[in-house]
Amino acid sequence: MKIRHKITLWVAGAGLLTSLVLTLIIFLEMREQPFKILDSDLESTAVALAARLTTEQGPFEAGRAKSLSIPGERYWIKVYGSDLRPIYQSDLSTFVDLPLYRDKGEEGYTVRTHISKSSVFVHKGEEGEVTFRVRVIEAKIAGAPYLIQIARPMEKLEEELFDLQAALGIGLAVSTVLLVLVSYVLAGRIVRPVAEINRLTKEINENTLGKRIPLGRSRDELYELSASLNRMFDRLQYSFAKQKQLLANASHELKSPVAMLRLFFDEAAQRQDLPEAFQRQVITQSNIVLRMDRLVKMLLDLSVLELNDSLAPAEFNLTDLVQSVLEDFSLIMAEARIRLEVDLPENLDMIGDKDKIRRMLINILDNAVKYNVENGEIRLQATERDGFIHLSLKNTGPGIPKDDLEKVFEQFYRVEKSRSLQYGGVGLGLSIVKEIVRLHHGKASIDSAPGAWTRINITLPLHTGP
Repeated sequence: MKIRHKITLWVAGAGLLTSLVLTLIIFLEMREQPFKILDSDLESTAVALAARLTTEQGPFEAGRAKSLSIPGERYWIKVYGSDLRPIYQSDLSTFVDLPLYRDKGEEGYTVRTHISKSSVFVHKGEEGEVTFRVRVIEAKIAGAPYLIQIARPMEKLEEELFDLQAALGIGLAVSTVLLVLVSYVLAGRIVRPVAEINRLTKEINENTLGKRIPLGRSRDELYELSASLNRMFDRLQYSFAKQKQLLANASHELKSPVAMLRLFFDEAAQRQDLPEAFQRQVITQSNIVLRMDRLVKMLLDLSVLELNDSLAPAEFNLTDLVQSVLEDFSLIMAEARIRLEVDLPENLDMIGDKDKIRRMLINILDNAVKYNVENGEIRLQATERDGFIHLSLKNTGPGIPKDDLEKVFEQFYRVEKSRSLQYGGVGLGLSIVKEIVRLHHGKASIDSAPGAWTRINITLPLHTGP
């Protein structure tokens, strides 16, 4: 799971939990508030009734409860004497009897009952069910203690509470969706610097170790992460530079001794006074030294390219340069009876490093000749299109297996070691080609049909700056 999704879940989960707690508190508070209001209304109505009865009535007489004249029919009232017999009652109390709980004290209580007569104008639920809120209040009327049991139908309060609960539920669902969306957007903003650091890190490789991750203004954890990565890249760049320098120095130091060894074995191979068996050994060792000489030169060329990755751009005619390199290979191709087909424009001018382009052409032609077959064929084609030069070199031969196509540009990689040894290959020619193409901001690729042909495709911009 991505960090953005994790942050979204964490923030949304925390927000949802907070919303649930707040919604529950609000619901409980709003659920209790109507009952408090009803209890207060019942108490004030009972006190007002006791005051009115004190002024309007004399001492109560035992007997049948008298009817109270109460405006409207909202209140259920019974007035009890000391013997808990009703003295007065409202009209609504004649339709339904409510239990008397004296131990409730200051608290009200709720009673669910049924009223079957449709003439009573109160809101009924299913099957005539009515809910009353009841208060029992002690009061003095005309100096004597009495109990006033007063109640009021809750009418549509329960429906309103249900509507309130539904509204809170819908509001919670909507807020959850909004919270998830906002969390996702905020998580994106939070991880955006991390994604940018990741993108920049991917761009830094052995060829671009000079790049660094920009440091932000705020010295937060991302600042420390970027600084740590930059320090790591500094160490890597230093190590790569020392390694390349060591390779260049070693290749340079080996160049002269290997050249002297080659000269010695070449001269020894020409002597006629040596035993035949020994002369064969000398020729074998001469070939080995020749391979060493080629390896040292290749290493030196590659190390120079890696250490000095700058170009000396100048305008030159690529067609003339290709023709010049082909002339150098003409005798070799004639000896190997290799047919050459060339398709080049008359004038193909470009801006680049001429010496490096020459080295690139020599390497690809050398491979095309070495890994060809007797009476084989080489086709060289170049075109200019959309500001780029597209160079293609195809040769007959054993080809390259599909699994090896992406690896042939790696240093010291050889498809068949025995075949490379036979032709003197060291596995660096295409590595040098790739490095030269990279310096010119171009692309190089290889495709092949095993057992039939191999083709290298190179794309170079017409204008390559310094």
